[in-house]
Amino acid sequence: MHRLALLLLTLALLPAEASAQTTSGPHVVVHQQLALLLNPMGAQHELSVGLRSPLGPQGELLFGGAHAEAGVISRVAPIFAITGGYLEVSPLSFLVLRAEFTGNALWPIGMDGAGYYGLEGYESDVRSSTLTGDSGGSATGWSVRLRAALQGAIPVGNGRILVVNQMTFQHDAMGDAPFYYSVEHDLVLARSDWVVHNDAVVLGEVPLETDLLIRMGAYSNLRWVPESCYVGHQVGPIVALTFNDVTDEVYSITPFLRGGYYTHHLTRADELTVLGGISIGYDLGAVQ
Repeated sequence: MHRLALLLLTLALLPAEASAQTTSGPHVVVHQQLALLLNPMGAQHELSVGLRSPLGPQGELLFGGAHAEAGVISRVAPIFAITGGYLEVSPLSFLVLRAEFTGNALWPIGMDGAGYYGLEGYESDVRSSTLTGDSGGSATGWSVRLRAALQGAIPVGNGRILVVNQMTFQHDAMGDAPFYYSVEHDLVLARSDWVVHNDAVVLGEVPLETDLLIRMGAYSNLRWVPESCYVGHQVGPIVALTFNDVTDEVYSITPFLRGGYYTHHLTRADELTVLGGISIGYDLGAVQ
């Protein structure tokens, strides 16, 4: 397995969240996503279970989908596990605020680039030939993630144009080496460090059937480490199908495929990447 850095399609799927059933009181929601990535090779399963309550009059334009939600989240890959809690507040239909606090564990599996690799500085060589499988170690740490997203929809004919921009500030502390290769972000961080993400997506949405949508568009993922001034960036196309109101409990199933081109990267500049997977949203009903 090559280096693992899963940039999930959370942004592309945000507009689907408003389709979750809205009861008059708190209800249990589950979000599940499985993604597979090539260049670097990797896989990740994400599961969150929360208690959601609508905010404001849902029938009004400014409050459609507005909610408060809190719960637990888990991200698991072959070489790491990230588990903790989250709080999400959407006071208005176009604004989503989210905070997460997680404990993280990383371990080797005997493959190049897969494990914890202590480094001496931001400029360390992190090619796979250097991060060999037999030198990978284990480490634990924690993360704080603060996220704000602006999203909107513009009606066009019988479809819509969806626009989302998300800014994330994440602080990671991992292991005991002064620097390390971050598998999650696919870049070099200090033992305790900040990384900033800006993710934007523009999608055209067209209904194929009453409960079936197709979405096609493009995205931009930017990663910036303030202390080192490192910038990583990729762009590419997205296509997704969303099946709404599948059952009383499953309000959406979305298989997706995303291509990518690294405009700036530590080791993969000018290379291509492909990510595909499926996202499922559940509403388990009101709390009795």
